[in-house]
Amino acid sequence: MTLLKERLTAEDGLYLLTKEDLHVVQELANQKRKARVGDIVYYASTMHINPTNLCELNCPLCSFYAKPGWKKAWFLTPEEIEAKIRENLHKGLTEIHVVGGLWRDCDLDYYKELFTRIKSIDQNLHIKALTPVEYDFLAKLHDISVEEVFDRMMSWGLGSLPGGGAEILTEEIRKKIAPGKITSDRYLEIHKIAHRKGLRSNITMLFGHIEEPEDIITHLMKVREVQDETGGFQTFIPLKFHVENNTLGKRQDRLKPKDVRRIYAVSRLMLDNVRNIKVLWNYVGLDEAKEILEWGANDIAATTLDEKIIKMAGGTTLQMTDELLENTISSIGRIPKKIHSGYDYCKDDCLS
Repeated sequence: MTLLKERLTAEDGLYLLTKEDLHVVQELANQKRKARVGDIVYYASTMHINPTNLCELNCPLCSFYAKPGWKKAWFLTPEEIEAKIRENLHKGLTEIHVVGGLWRDCDLDYYKELFTRIKSIDQNLHIKALTPVEYDFLAKLHDISVEEVFDRMMSWGLGSLPGGGAEILTEEIRKKIAPGKITSDRYLEIHKIAHRKGLRSNITMLFGHIEEPEDIITHLMKVREVQDETGGFQTFIPLKFHVENNTLGKRQDRLKPKDVRRIYAVSRLMLDNVRNIKVLWNYVGLDEAKEILEWGANDIAATTLDEKIIKMAGGTTLQMTDELLENTISSIGRIPKKIHSGYDYCKDDCLS
């Protein structure tokens, strides 16, 4: 079986997603992965910071949000977050991942103090923070442009953007599962702005809810088009929808589960210009994550300290360590490498 030589069309992607033999799809994706990125599997040691789960939105897909007065609601001050990071610094942290609800108390002054405190702990800690949905919220809150929000954040230590908030980049589905969020076009435009500023970003895709196969291919094509334009996406991350503790999950008769392995394989094959495909072990479980490394993925996420969003939706709660992740990667003959989201992958491309 030879590696695909030509760029796949949307029609090709749909065929691979719905009709092609599963073994063939796996073989093609694994060949493509090996040719593109070799045998290194990346991971990080990430401290997840969710300043608050208070949110002005109430998306049907969300298990995270809360309103004032709810027992599960929280709000952390920058001082409290600094203390939390210092308590865990000895665990080999490489990055701080910051996302939260859309809440007016988490304004630019809040993030200035938070980022400054993080950098005072260790200048080498990489700050990966906020989704396009949050940047749009901050721009409107302060009546400034998103460009200016990025300029300020970068001056305080922002290093890159996580990939959340993409959901599915087709408006018909997006309006049903996250009706209060910015549009698909606005979401991608904010990534483009970040890329023009020199910020790299990740991008996700939430699947296994009410989307059709055509919606998945549309999503992949839109990501590929932006990457052709900017080259700013570091990593693509398919996310399996979890049904626990959210409105959408209660309507299981409407859900359309997908084969997780096939989603990863087709993502690798369609996204010929995105270097890294990441599987979050705490979304799918460690055993399945290891298997997906043979379906096109080359990143297994992180040791993931204090992650809340996935846990609240019913994700895996295993206590992860560097040693366990490295042993998992090595057990399939691949090479573990600990990095952070600001890593220069050109170093490894030059070796392959």
